[in-house]
Amino acid sequence: MDMSDILDIIEILERLIAEHERMLKLGNHKKEVLITGKIDELARVVQFESRCISTIQSLELERERQISLYLMQRGIRKETCYLSDLIELESNSDIKLELARCQMQLGNLVKELQELNHLNQRLIEQSLEFVNMSLEEMTAPPDAPTYQNTRKNIHNPYKATRGYFDSKA
Repeated sequence: MDMSDILDIIEILERLIAEHERMLKLGNHKKEVLITGKIDELARVVQFESRCISTIQSLELERERQISLYLMQRGIRKETCYLSDLIELESNSDIKLELARCQMQLGNLVKELQELNHLNQRLIEQSLEFVNMSLEEMTAPPDAPTYQNTRKNIHNPYKATRGYFDSKA
């Protein structure tokens, strides 16, 4: 059994950890952008997130392939190969500890990302609700009950009031 095979897997795991950390930083930046309402910056963040997700997907495929090969070299064929399978089979205690550390770190990052994504999703929903409410107010018919100065048309109470978009161009 070649030691470099397991080290290749650890290297992929380290790269996955780095990409997930990058996603976490982007997610925190996205939260700030959503709070401050900087739409142009939001587009930039989403573009970086997309690249990061693509990299993570490639690394995940490579990780699965490497673990599958490693297990096949040991005579084990599994349809899905988990990191825990690899940890269980590894006899070198240092490698076992390193794999377990990577597994724990990735698990924690994924959990943190899920929580942050949930928060960002709620922020986006709140922003959309605010935009919809603002649009409804701006496009409401003039006779809709609103809080307005009732003394405006004191001289001619039958004169129609103009809506927001009814002014001359």
